[in-house]
Amino acid sequence: MTDESASPALAPGSSLGWRSNGIVSLLTDFGLEDAYVGVMKGVMLSHNDGVRCVDLSHGVAPQAVLQAAWLLAHAWRRFPDGTTHLAVVDPGVGSGRRILVAEDAGHAFLAPDNGLLGPVLSEDARVFELDADRFALPNASRTFHGRDVFAPAAAALASGMAPEELGEPTDDWLQAGFPGPEVLEDGWRTEVLFADRFGNLITPLTLPARLLEGEDWCARVAGRAAPLVGTYAEVEPGVLLALFGSCGSLEVSLRDGDARAELAVQSGEVVTLRRMER
Repeated sequence: MTDESASPALAPGSSLGWRSNGIVSLLTDFGLEDAYVGVMKGVMLSHNDGVRCVDLSHGVAPQAVLQAAWLLAHAWRRFPDGTTHLAVVDPGVGSGRRILVAEDAGHAFLAPDNGLLGPVLSEDARVFELDADRFALPNASRTFHGRDVFAPAAAALASGMAPEELGEPTDDWLQAGFPGPEVLEDGWRTEVLFADRFGNLITPLTLPARLLEGEDWCARVAGRAAPLVGTYAEVEPGVLLALFGSCGSLEVSLRDGDARAELAVQSGEVVTLRRMER
């Protein structure tokens, strides 16, 4: 007779929080002009020809770790449970930086230990240091770990290996975050995190709607004013505007244009949101 109240035994290569669906999302700063992304997919397929790769983005600005963190933080929960998320924005490749593998809410993550996963994972995440030598390809390059270390490890996760089987637990990983807002007497100060393909200036400022009710607001950046509106169509073409975008954070845009080019700003530029004077 068996004890039905006992926890079920785990099958080899599985854990209570992880059951692979064979999908791997890919996030890099590699672009698509070169073969880097394609060869990473080739390595994964050579280990498991059933892997299904989804290109989240390869347009992250070079070495822009926080941009990658933003994109992954706002995308991973849109994927089904059992997805492996592979993020390779890795300025420290070949150095002593570690590679992390994590499990959070039924998803697995692989990324360098450079702050990328800090804003992504919840407090319930289990984080491990990847045993890189175990998964590295023979004669692995010191400058292309995406192909020679990350890709084989991602294929192992997609094949059903549990995150805890890829390395040892760690709790001293780099948990960087997005720049926090500064509260002003009449509003908030934040900064440009990055600009998207349309030239919209993305900031990390998110606010409850109740704080904005009953007032008119205006964002300012690079000496220019942008009224806060609900949609792009509320201003005329060629006019600057601010709105809370699809990720729920403040953006500065140019109707039918490119705010980044119009304002000639870079990441880190100060943005304020203040009540309009009446």
